[in-house]
Amino acid sequence: MTTVQQVITLMEQLAPRSYAESWDNVGLMVGDQNAMVTGVLTTLDVTEETISYAIEHDCNLIISHHPLIFKGLKQLSCDTTQGRMIHKLIQHKIAVYSAHTNLDIAPGGLNDMLAERLGLIDVKGFIKTGEDALYKLTTFVPENAADAVRHAMGAAGAGKIGNYEHCSFSIHGEGRFIGNADSNPVIGEAGALTVATEVQVNAVVDGTHLSQVVEAMKESHPYEEVAYEVVSLAEPKGSIQYLGRIGRLPNALNLDTFREWVQEALPDANIRFAGVAPQEIQSIALCSGAGAEFIKDAARLHVDAYITGDVKYHDAQLAKEVGLLVVDAGHFGTESIVARGLCDYLLSQNVPVPVKAFTEQNDFFFL
Repeated sequence: MTTVQQVITLMEQLAPRSYAESWDNVGLMVGDQNAMVTGVLTTLDVTEETISYAIEHDCNLIISHHPLIFKGLKQLSCDTTQGRMIHKLIQHKIAVYSAHTNLDIAPGGLNDMLAERLGLIDVKGFIKTGEDALYKLTTFVPENAADAVRHAMGAAGAGKIGNYEHCSFSIHGEGRFIGNADSNPVIGEAGALTVATEVQVNAVVDGTHLSQVVEAMKESHPYEEVAYEVVSLAEPKGSIQYLGRIGRLPNALNLDTFREWVQEALPDANIRFAGVAPQEIQSIALCSGAGAEFIKDAARLHVDAYITGDVKYHDAQLAKEVGLLVVDAGHFGTESIVARGLCDYLLSQNVPVPVKAFTEQNDFFFL
């Protein structure tokens, strides 16, 4: 059986919560993390229609991109749409987990999904948002258990250095301890000084994986009380996180062909152009959702076009001033692909319960 927390763990392997912007609200919005999952429904937004679909298809875990609860709740009343939805979720024991800006930023997340849909190649990050801290984790293990602990730490994400994984360093020595009357030592006896031949296992781990590596180390360790230490490393740093992506089309396109290309890639988009169109378009910057604030950043990189959503009048005016072609494909148009993308990800992780994508939502803006 699969619990809500086990699915959350898979989600946070894709989009660690630490990647989320400080103003955001991500994680388990409603529900019991220990509940057994009967089915998972992925969606862009949690709406009354989404919840009804989940009930109909026996999905008691909804994974959304936009947070169900964004600002603090001062009251929970069925007189409001949000109140009715939360009441219905609780009534039917449906959990909701939301991955928002952490999914926008994560490798393999929404912006990479968008770049793939657009057929971009040579894709790299656009706006730097953070950099993983690195730590050294040290523990002390009996010789006959050292390999099992090393493997568990590596499988959880420790020991990644460049193109190498499961890297560690070991030193042999002696451990000494006296267990009190309530102890149950694996080696030696309570109340007596025990000298054990031990291996000191050291491995680097980034901040994203630190908690799960420590947990995996403890679970695989034979001792009743596990001795370990975590030291923050000043250098080198870990991986860098970016919002948005930069890439290029396989071939340069004229404006009309480019419009058709984008529309075919994003069929839910109501496309509008702003700014100045070059004769040929090949280099692309993109940011899913509302990314108009990065128009100047895209212009400084001298890309041929910038694809985003929620472009307002003065944003369009700025695009003209800086000489950049801005494609407003809409907030919905650039993010509606997330339901299918998350569904495909969970299926690739062999989640042993039905996983469905709710794609019946429609953009509520009409031209």
